[in-house]
Amino acid sequence: PMISTEDPFDQDDWAAYAECNATLGKTVQIVGDDLLVTNSKRIAKALEVGACNALLLKVNQIGSVTEAITAAMMSIKKGWGVMVSHRSGETEDSFIA
Repeated sequence: PMISTEDPFDQDDWAAYAECNATLGKTVQIVGDDLLVTNSKRIAKALEVGACNALLLKVNQIGSVTEAITAAMMSIKKGWGVMVSHRSGETEDSFIA
């Protein structure tokens, strides 16, 4: 059985994400990576339209640790799953990696 899917649609196809989450979101984790890009404005829109139910958090994708924490907290407060990742090959920083 499928338990999780990441970015099943184009990063700007909000309607398809919302339909997928409405249909599968009770049993499948719908993870936003390219959809959300660890950006609080895109997370707010995803929350508004019900686009997904999990965030792939990449600290070095958004620009600062503070922005990444904000993104994570927004997601957690709404009951989303949060998976922490990093962009491979971009850092030697053990704090991020």
